[in-house]
Amino acid sequence: MDQTTGSQTCDTPLMRQYCAIKNQYSDALLLFQVGDFYELFFDDAKTAASFLGITLTTRGKHKGESIPLCGVPVHALDHYLAKLVRGGFRVALCDQLGEPVPGKVVERGVTQVLTPGTLTDVKLLDAKSASYLLAVYPTDTQWGLVFGELLTAQLFATVMPAGSERMLEAELARFFPDEIVVPREGAHKQLERSCRALDYFVSSVVFDDQQDHQAAAWIDHLKRTDNTPTLRDNALYCALKTFYAYMHKTQQAGLDQFHELTLYHADEYLIIDAATKRNLELTHNNKDGGVKHTLFWALDGAVTPMGSRMIKKWIVRPLLNKLPIEQRHEVVRLFVDDVILHQHIADALSNIGDLERIVGRIALGRARIYDYLTLSHALTQVPRIKHLLTSYDALPLIHVIMTHIDDFGTLSKLLIAALHEDHTRDWIIRVGFDQQLDYLRDLAVNGHDKIVALEQREQHATGIASLKIRYNQVQGYYIEVTHTHKDAIPHYYTRTQTLAGRERFTCAELQHLQQQLVYAQAEATSLEKIIFERIKQEVHMIVVPLRKLAYALAHLDALLGFARVAGMHRYVRPTINDNRQLMIECGRHPVVERTIERVFIPNTTHLHDAQSLLIITGPNMGGKSTYLRQVALIALMAQCGSFVPAMTATLPLFDRIFTRIGAGDNLAEGKSTFLVEMEETAAICLEATGESLVILDEVGRGTSTFDGLAIAQAVVEYLYTHVRAKALFATHYHELTALQDRFEGIVCYHAASTKTETGVVLLHTIVPGKADGSFGIEVARRTQMPPSVVHRAQEIMESLVSQDGMRYGLTVTPAHRDLEGKMALLKSRIHALENVIALLRDTQCDELSPRQAFELICRLHEQLNMVQSEQKRRNKKVL
Repeated sequence: MDQTTGSQTCDTPLMRQYCAIKNQYSDALLLFQVGDFYELFFDDAKTAASFLGITLTTRGKHKGESIPLCGVPVHALDHYLAKLVRGGFRVALCDQLGEPVPGKVVERGVTQVLTPGTLTDVKLLDAKSASYLLAVYPTDTQWGLVFGELLTAQLFATVMPAGSERMLEAELARFFPDEIVVPREGAHKQLERSCRALDYFVSSVVFDDQQDHQAAAWIDHLKRTDNTPTLRDNALYCALKTFYAYMHKTQQAGLDQFHELTLYHADEYLIIDAATKRNLELTHNNKDGGVKHTLFWALDGAVTPMGSRMIKKWIVRPLLNKLPIEQRHEVVRLFVDDVILHQHIADALSNIGDLERIVGRIALGRARIYDYLTLSHALTQVPRIKHLLTSYDALPLIHVIMTHIDDFGTLSKLLIAALHEDHTRDWIIRVGFDQQLDYLRDLAVNGHDKIVALEQREQHATGIASLKIRYNQVQGYYIEVTHTHKDAIPHYYTRTQTLAGRERFTCAELQHLQQQLVYAQAEATSLEKIIFERIKQEVHMIVVPLRKLAYALAHLDALLGFARVAGMHRYVRPTINDNRQLMIECGRHPVVERTIERVFIPNTTHLHDAQSLLIITGPNMGGKSTYLRQVALIALMAQCGSFVPAMTATLPLFDRIFTRIGAGDNLAEGKSTFLVEMEETAAICLEATGESLVILDEVGRGTSTFDGLAIAQAVVEYLYTHVRAKALFATHYHELTALQDRFEGIVCYHAASTKTETGVVLLHTIVPGKADGSFGIEVARRTQMPPSVVHRAQEIMESLVSQDGMRYGLTVTPAHRDLEGKMALLKSRIHALENVIALLRDTQCDELSPRQAFELICRLHEQLNMVQSEQKRRNKKVL
């Protein structure tokens, strides 16, 4: 490629054809089919060979230099495509469109452009994640966003004020698009850079003015959910044109699949910003970016991939309307209570497969025989599912699901009768479906038998036992004899080819048989394709009802998945209230309780207008962060329509959930850990409302002690006096506990612990009151920290505590210490008793396994030992 002009000047007819096509797809790797290989040339070859680890060679000359070349076999294309697309490359497939003719360059053309947001192949997609393409168009006043999912033909659009980068980041976190398309004009480069900085795959497109009329017609064709006659927002209209232009370039057939546009506002769903999604590990964990140990991992009880994708969508888009939330809860309750119904529907759905994406590939004309066979199997389960749901049609959500389950009996019978399922033969159409096809197949099979019979007769007639009748695609059938027997060749054989050590012949009878066999095979293959195309047309005619069926069954499977998880892990139905009260009794963390080997210790949370902000202190490793997250997750789960891990739960509808947990920098933008923390905290202060839930952990720890304390106190006061949100504020600044004396609705809680002779025992229970300390040195003692360091740290801490006492006019006397000791002992007994009560109250004795019962006894014995150890320690001090 000419690096200065972006074009190529090639010398041979084949390379001229390659260059002409490549110049149309300069931003993609062009895989150029040459016989049984897809070949790449010039810079494409260097890039692909390096990335795929394949041999880079050369072919021919260009401007006196060798042309770089690499290639992959046609039969292994899927393997290499998956690597390239997942590696962030655009790939254009240029296929041979005709048969090779001597002396003429075979016709070729790009049949498919693969980009991360326009994939359809099952091997290239994550089965449990939706694949969205996002088109963004910024104007001076607004940004227009259009999210399209190709295989489901769903189209979502919204607008936001220009410059709303946090809102954009929140929408990106909500949909997590595989690809973002922005206009190529220079004025929009900043938006492109912002999207790339968030680690999204970004493409650009130039809108061709000649497409304007076509794009306008396509946009007008879309049915809109708000029933407005026109799209008045210029940014939104331009975003739709951008979406159209990119789809027209990469997946033109997909444009015809989009019939409806869903216009939404970001605040129609519970708002979860990108930081909160990350902190709560909703769909990706913070360890390796995988799904394991996320909320989605914990809640995904679906039996089909489309059901899993629906659950993931619900997790990142919780509802704000009480009625649909309770309708989901009703169906989950049905499946939890009726185990037999649950199992029957699960069995039927397990035979459905990924119907949603199968129908999508059928609509795009990219389905294979496997997709149609899976569709055939799925349709046999539809009457069973509908019959199972009939008795529960009174439930509104079940009624809606059933209205989308049409009668597909005719299509089901056609597919069963037509499609061949015996894998021993490479056939598509079943025997008995078409008489003419059966006749041609029989002729072809008998022709092979006649070939074998002819071979045996010729061996006998010539006396050459090694004589063979063979076949290849160039010569067809031929008789092969070694040179050893050349004197026994009969006069009616005609020599066709001489090879080293053997010769090839033909005869009149063999030629006649070949004509019959070739005719039968060719006609059978042609007729089978015609019949299959007719069947595909029959299916394509009812793609819209099939899409509705798939969407309904995905909803059903998601609700069934919620029920399965609720039944297995003792979740309860939450109550949605209108009095702004959050009352969670014995709540549990849905992920942590599944990953720890010991019994999870539940905690109770009460937030209401008289107690709206909790300041939580306590030791490191005491369970504060787990407790904070579980409250947020329980609230989010309830608004998804899921049951929750608690003994009882009644919650308000939150409009937003914010979390500021953990530390992280953004070195790419020159932002320190503390700056990122302050930006996220500032956003919470500005965007939270009185209907929000705010979770803050260790605000102010990234700077000096007094700076951090001042900021933390100012944030607490602002959230309480101005925002009035429900808030949990965990901190090691124990000075903040004094705020409960100044503000009526601020209450102190702490992570309970007790001191023993061997150190501090963490009880992982959140109880009212202030913590005795953070016990950071005790945590350090449990690690491989050198003992001398721990000892020196203890000396320094005692000195600082003494100085603090003098600074605040306090004198630490033996009497004070004795009183503190008695209070600590009393607290430890109270904590131990509360912990025992919580353990017993949350235990279903009839359901305990022997091992679980043993663990429970050990846990209770541990609580007793804690109190006894504290008593012994106290007695020694007194003596």
